[in-house]
Parts: sequence; structure tokens; C-alpha cells
Amino acid sequence: MSNNNVEEVMQSAIARTCSYFETEFGIGVTAVDVGVGNLDSLALLDMTAIIGMGGLVNLLIAFSFQDGLINALYQRMTSDIQVQPDEVDMYREAAAGEVVNTILGHCTIDLQKLDRQGISMTPPVILDRTKTIRRMKNSMFYSQSLKTTFGRMSINLVGPLELFDINLDYSK
Repeated sequence: MSNNNVEEVMQSAIARTCSYFETEFGIGVTAVDVGVGNLDSLALLDMTAIIGMGGLVNLLIAFSFQDGLINALYQRMTSDIQVQPDEVDMYREAAAGEVVNTILGHCTIDLQKLDRQGISMTPPVILDRTKTIRRMKNSMFYSQSLKTTFGRMSINLVGPLELFDINLDYSK
């Protein structure tokens, strides 16, 4: 996978996130911060959903949410069902996984030209209250932050070091 393809994955994830939040939940994204690539560890927010995308994409993608945002998504997704107090955490995690699965599923439409054989996706793994992920040897993080009225979220790509330039910044 080339550097341009990694940028294409990030741009697709941002565009699909903005579109999905607006059309499905009525949540607008108010700002997108500049991406960061040279990190020893990835600072996570309150809840994180991670999906692996296979094929030529071959990246882990972690969406990390502040509580206010995941709570807003959870409330909108469960508005028509009665959630018992002991089920709230389970449904919040399910909401995070479903949101990320839907967004990345839509991204495969944008990215299908990168891999005609198909892009596989793992089921989401949810990390609740995990604060950091340390960078493994020969890997690199590429992160962008989005802001909504309910809180921030970050989209983080984890991939092989060769996708980045000699300054360890994502090469555009």
C-alpha cells in the first residue's frame, strides 16, 4: 500500500464519519484537526472501537470517543428500546462497534479500487477506559481529531512504518 493510499483511507474515514453522523444522528462535525504521525503512543479517549481492514489496505483503524459523544450516539441508537440499568455499558459498547463498523463498511466502497479482491474487516474490538496504546516496533500511528457539539473523537490508523517518510510523519 502506498502513502497516497493511506491518506485515501483517512480521508474516506473522515468523510464517511461526517456524513454518517449528520444524516443518521443529526450530529455535525465542527472541526477537523491536522493529522499527527510521529507518536510513541496513541492517547485514547474514553471508549475506543478497533477494526482491522485487510487486503491491500492492511491497517488497524481505531475510533476513539469522548463519553459525551458515545453517550449521544448510544441514546439515539437505543431511543426506541427500553434499556435496563445493568445493560447500559453493553449497549454503549455495541453502539460504538456498530457506528465504526458502519462507517468503515461505507469506506470499503470508496476504497474498492485499491483492492479488487475485496477488503476484509474484523469484528470491532472495544476498549473502555484504556488510556494509551504503545507503538510497536516497525509500526506507526496516523491520527486525526474531529470535534462535535457532544465531544471529540479521533480516527487513528496503525500501519507499517514504511508508509511514513524519514521524519516519521505520514507522507502525503
